[in-house]
Amino acid sequence: MNIYLDIDGVLLAHENRAADYADEFLQFILKYWPETTYWLTTHCWKGHNRTYDVLEPYLRKQTLKQLHLIKPTEWGELKTDAINFKRPFLWFDDDLFDEEKQILEHYRALECHRRIDLGHDQFQLLDEIVHLRSLV
Repeated sequence: MNIYLDIDGVLLAHENRAADYADEFLQFILKYWPETTYWLTTHCWKGHNRTYDVLEPYLRKQTLKQLHLIKPTEWGELKTDAINFKRPFLWFDDDLFDEEKQILEHYRALECHRRIDLGHDQFQLLDEIVHLRSLV
């Protein structure tokens, strides 16, 4: 299964701090899907990968050492450009444009988008870990 990760609003809370359970969430994903985890964030876009620099002040050193396992993606205006719809996937993001929703619906993959809303539930990544456990 492919895993696609956003940073802002998912791994980083809006107050410029790591989201609760961000380290555990990343470590769990990289334990089970180290070969098929991808950045899908504006911090890794148009050939520029600034993900480590953005996350370095907030994540534990143990987690930071594993970030090199996460692969960059190439996408244009829509993040769905980077998604491989021929493989099962989960996409963790806090925002979904109408056009991206339409593309997911076209591929019957809307349920693959895991909307993260840390403002509503600051512990949501813990719930996502529980959900991911059910898949392994």
